[in-house]
Amino acid sequence: MDTLTRMKTMPVTLLLIAVNVIVYLLTVLMGMDIWQGNGEKLLHWGANYWPMTMQGQYWRLLTSMFLHAGLWHLFTNMLGLLIAGMFLEPVIRSFRFAAAYILTGIIADFVSIWYHRTTVGVGASGAVFGIYGVFLALLTTPLFRPSARYGFLIYVSMFVILNFIVALFAEGIDNAAHLAGFCSGFITGYLYFFTLSKQDGDRLPQ
Repeated sequence: MDTLTRMKTMPVTLLLIAVNVIVYLLTVLMGMDIWQGNGEKLLHWGANYWPMTMQGQYWRLLTSMFLHAGLWHLFTNMLGLLIAGMFLEPVIRSFRFAAAYILTGIIADFVSIWYHRTTVGVGASGAVFGIYGVFLALLTTPLFRPSARYGFLIYVSMFVILNFIVALFAEGIDNAAHLAGFCSGFITGYLYFFTLSKQDGDRLPQ
């Protein structure tokens, strides 16, 4: 499959990346440091913060997943999303992919501020981990051919495990959001399994 054809099978992935990049560029143009976020400015843009979110500003659970605290934060999240979306969106189709991203992202953001009640939270990582949770769950089902399943099962498992290990030794990484996103995505993946066919599974490359 050539690059253009593959891009046509992942419109939601590309749209989500575009929105995240555009929002990041807008925050930089409005004075945000390119490498490091500013909590006060991020709050103005819609960051997640327990006292504000739970006092009626629930939309922050959504807007915060499109904000990033620096270029590296944005790059790592979008790279993870691109890789997963390239293979998963053609299988589960765009509507399911978008629904999983938004649902797991909102759950991850809520758990994040519930656990870190004095911290300003931003980033797409909860939703990205949610997508990987969906992917890993489906890889444990008979949806895919064994020849395609095992390689991806190893890759996705290693991605998730290594990221959790790195987060244990790094500052500023929200493991609560990552875990909540991944677990909710894993459950979503099993629910999706009952709506998919072998023909859907055959769209995963060997």
